Amino acid sequence: MVRKILILFGPPGAGKGTHSPKIVEKYRTPSLSTGDMLREAVAAGTAVGLKAKAVMESGGLVSDDIVIGIIKDRIKEEDCKAGFILDGFPRTIQQAEALDAMLAESSERVGRVVEMNVADEVLEERVVGRWLHKASGRSYHVKFAPPKSFTGGEPSPENMKDDETGEALMQRSDDNADALKTRLKSYHDQTEPILDYYAPKANVVRVNANQDMEKVWAEVEAALMRVILILFGPPGAGKGTHSPKIVEKMCTPSLSTGDMLREAVAAGTEVGLKAKAVMESGGLVSDDIVIGIIKDRTKNPDCGEGFILDGFPRTVEQSRALDAMLAEAGESVSRIIELNVADEVLEERICGRWLHKTSGRSYHVKFAPPKSFTGGEPSPENMKDDETGEALMQRSDDNADALKTRLQSYHDQTEPILDYYAPVPGCKITRVNANQEMGKVWTEVEAALK
Repeated sequence: MVRKILILFGPPGAGKGTHSPKIVEKYRTPSLSTGDMLREAVAAGTAVGLKAKAVMESGGLVSDDIVIGIIKDRIKEEDCKAGFILDGFPRTIQQAEALDAMLAESSERVGRVVEMNVADEVLEERVVGRWLHKASGRSYHVKFAPPKSFTGGEPSPENMKDDETGEALMQRSDDNADALKTRLKSYHDQTEPILDYYAPKANVVRVNANQDMEKVWAEVEAALMRVILILFGPPGAGKGTHSPKIVEKMCTPSLSTGDMLREAVAAGTEVGLKAKAVMESGGLVSDDIVIGIIKDRTKNPDCGEGFILDGFPRTVEQSRALDAMLAEAGESVSRIIELNVADEVLEERICGRWLHKTSGRSYHVKFAPPKSFTGGEPSPENMKDDETGEALMQRSDDNADALKTRLQSYHDQTEPILDYYAPVPGCKITRVNANQEMGKVWTEVEAALK
């Protein structure tokens, strides 16, 4: 099973305490704080807990290695089987690197990062106005949630009383303007850079936490939904080049209908057997069967964070069928990326492609010629594989006439899907200029994934 691993970030007063329990309920995984884990490990007398106890009793600071060891032990417990949420850790890039190294030992990694984002001046008003009832943990605020005893003026233990017991409330020693300034500086200098650290390899979402609580939760909930992305592009646009990078970035698989059909037939699933019967009779597999295969495949654990559809849908009708299937689970397409290249450029790219059939190595007359090609008209006689010397070949549809037909189909049937999804709420559509240097194309793709 692929576990869901989420990091919840936010400066003091951003609302993590309010929304963390909701995330736990939504994700069905525990929220782990280093403080709680340390105390539990010390109380349980684990090997790493005893190390931590010795350090704390000597007045020292518990090292990152010990904290990582405690996390490693804790996430082996049964309640973390489906995943876990890290709240308040890591706080530095060094800690993030150590966490990643530990997770990599079991071929895991952080899949999602959510930051509750609030301006410093708003945080000061929130934090400095907080008062607590020590015995129960009940929280009040001079402005936003005052106790019944407070009728205005300067708040103090004399006029800030717990509603239930009448006992005096208190403020945390660091809930003051000077202490908050120090804590926020530490957050901006050390913790915020972690968002940039994870940006290339996880789903990082910054939530506007300075709005009505229901709206904040709506953004958080959206950030927790599976990311369902459709990758479009005509033949030769570069999907094969950039799809693996998107998979790496999103921590989700790329699904092609051809591969899914073959897997379902081989596995002998109910929908796979239907597809097999159709193919053996020489017919075309219907959209209903394809949708059924996608529905089955996206239930697999590796699709827990989301999935990428590559090459499907190809028509507006297929898009409607896909949407109906996703709606059954309360889901929808959240992102669409089209790699956009002019037809004349695509012709040069496609018609110049040559392949080594056995290895799959790819060459291009202009952009990546084999050593054997020194100019003139390319042919099997002068297009040889660099490693074996064997003759290269061209795909039967890598010619100008076949490409013209494929592009006509793409423009007539597939491109209208972008217009179909344009008015859909929550669906982000990006057309990437794929006719530029490869690094620049990826920069645009990466920006579309944020």
